[in-house]
Amino acid sequence: MTKKLLVTGSTRGIGLVIAEKFHSQGWNVCINGRNQDLVTQITDGLNKKRRESSIGIRADLSRVSEINLMSEVLKSQWGALDCIVFNIGSGHGTKGISSTMEENLSSLKTNFLDVINSFNKLHKLLLQGKTSSVIFIGSIAQDTNVKAPISYAYSKKALNNFARYQAIALSREKVSVNVINPGHIFTEDGVWARKKQNSLEEFNQFVAENIPAQRIGSTTEVAELVFSVTNDLLGNFLSGVSINLDGGTSLKV
Repeated sequence: MTKKLLVTGSTRGIGLVIAEKFHSQGWNVCINGRNQDLVTQITDGLNKKRRESSIGIRADLSRVSEINLMSEVLKSQWGALDCIVFNIGSGHGTKGISSTMEENLSSLKTNFLDVINSFNKLHKLLLQGKTSSVIFIGSIAQDTNVKAPISYAYSKKALNNFARYQAIALSREKVSVNVINPGHIFTEDGVWARKKQNSLEEFNQFVAENIPAQRIGSTTEVAELVFSVTNDLLGNFLSGVSINLDGGTSLKV
């Protein structure tokens, strides 16, 4: 039977590449985002490669009503899922140790509470009695000083801790729960693309001084790692783990 995957926030960047990776390996994929045109465009593209292999659901996961609607649509069309990748969050905010209460609450909601609300509803769609998996996309900012907004950093730390507790809670149901924490990853419409365009010299200097691997990571590498974590040979024995994919940045002293 064809395996089924939901990737939240999968109309661009890391989420999109993860969805494309699984689809290329024969999985059926649910595309999710807030822009209906993008959701339709990507879903249609995947279905042209393989008929009836993708569905698209426009949903804003900051709204509980839309999370509930997504759950109903998935249950109606697919019944159950083999894997969910929660790719939700935003690194916007004031850098450094200062942040306003408004910013703190906003970041906590976007990077943690919205993820929890989505998880609490959607993980019930995972196959019962068979090995399935949940993967959260975190960030090395959770325990590494990469000059990210502090509100973003502690929100991602909370997400990592939440995943560990859920790994214990769901272990008897044969559900593995893990976190992938990307480091500096290049996306075409992301911050590193803009920095490279603005000043190639400063971009290269940053890489040389801050990333032991001496290069920025790629969305393809994130997708490859996410896919490998769902390997059937691992079953649910790899669970409760936070994996940093950062070229050694988090180890740099």
